Amino acid sequence: MSDAPDVDDRVDYEDGSSSEMEEEHVEEYEGEDNDDDNQNAEEHDVEEDNNIDIDIETAEDEEEEEREEYSHLLSLPPHGSEVFIGGLPRDVGEEDLRDLCEPIGDIFEVRLMKDRDSGESKGYAFVGFKTKDVAQKAIEELHSKQFKGKTIRCSLSETKNRLFIGNIPKDWTEDEFRKVIEDVGPGVESIELIKDPTNSTRNRGFAFVLYYNNACADYSRQKMIDSSFKLEGNAPTVTWADPKSSPETSAAAAQVKALYVKNIPENTSTEQLKELFQRHGEVTKVVTPPGKGGKRDFGFVHYAERSSALKAVKDSERYEINGQELEVVLAKPQSERKHEPSYAYGAAAPTPAPFALPTFGGFAAPPYGAMGIAGSFAQPMIYGRGAMPTGMQMVPMLLPDGRVGYVLQQPGMQMAPPARPRRDDRNNNGGSGRENRHDDHDGNRGGRRYRPY
Repeated sequence: MSDAPDVDDRVDYEDGSSSEMEEEHVEEYEGEDNDDDNQNAEEHDVEEDNNIDIDIETAEDEEEEEREEYSHLLSLPPHGSEVFIGGLPRDVGEEDLRDLCEPIGDIFEVRLMKDRDSGESKGYAFVGFKTKDVAQKAIEELHSKQFKGKTIRCSLSETKNRLFIGNIPKDWTEDEFRKVIEDVGPGVESIELIKDPTNSTRNRGFAFVLYYNNACADYSRQKMIDSSFKLEGNAPTVTWADPKSSPETSAAAAQVKALYVKNIPENTSTEQLKELFQRHGEVTKVVTPPGKGGKRDFGFVHYAERSSALKAVKDSERYEINGQELEVVLAKPQSERKHEPSYAYGAAAPTPAPFALPTFGGFAAPPYGAMGIAGSFAQPMIYGRGAMPTGMQMVPMLLPDGRVGYVLQQPGMQMAPPARPRRDDRNNNGGSGRENRHDDHDGNRGGRRYRPY
């Protein structure tokens, strides 16, 4: 009897010890879980911090690469510093061209064009100088010069640095458009956002952007033709535009010694103009063409030397008569005046005849002449002047020479295909088709038989 309590006490003691041990074990297990959770959370935070650091470093690297690319593009020579040299002997090499051009000024590069298959010279080359002034000097010295028994030609190369951008939101201002364009790439020199003449607060949906050189323009062009680039949701149309014609871009213009002066006040004498411009050199004559109501507001000032004319058109020069500022540029040579009647003197520009274009994209376009659009190929971008008709927009169209032009077209409208000739029109001797078929069956061989296939 005396042993029973001891057993119960022992059992109770053991049970108590066991429960306490279980509680301690559970607490230890929970403590381990908490430690693991804390460690995992810390590792996750560290991983997130590392990812953020990597993203920041990547963004910084991309910005640094973009800055380097911008710097490289702007370090290249400006537009107008490369010349074309043609009429070269076939045995002339790049070193010969360097020897020819180095006395003129610093050369950036020489590219002699060679046949892809034979490797022989094609007889022309491009020489890039470091400045536009040296390129102009090269044109003056090399054009019509004898070189190894041949007369060579020299003029500015026709590299492009001007972009046409279409599908621009029409409620954008020029400042809004400029901010977007300048963020795309470097070297933006001027922006011409075409205004709506009927509403000064809106534009016509397209613009021209002039860049520092061809490399800057092409860099921006490549970024804007990407499908991800949008102008407020609009996918822009981006193509090369011909540069505005300049009197400095041809070999004939290298000989020009005259100025075109515009915005001349009324009652201004030729003596006044001569006195104003003779500080740059000897003036041989001043011409002010007569107008309907007297003299026109423009004239021509001729110098004895071309260098005097070049000094007169520098950006730093300003001219005023009676408080009215004059516009002064180099005059166009006679051979080019027919393309730009506003600069012509003594010659009228012929009006190009309208012509019809072939069908393109499933519809036939009306002739350019019917829309008041010039039919010449002087400019690849063809668009009307003045107010744009309601419901019309600029539509790209393939020109006969393979370039892309823009014409006014009503969206979604397709011209009906030409009507097929009636059966009776196919027969040369007139009359109805039924009568002709009857004649054919009767043996009349004077007309063509109707063949359904």
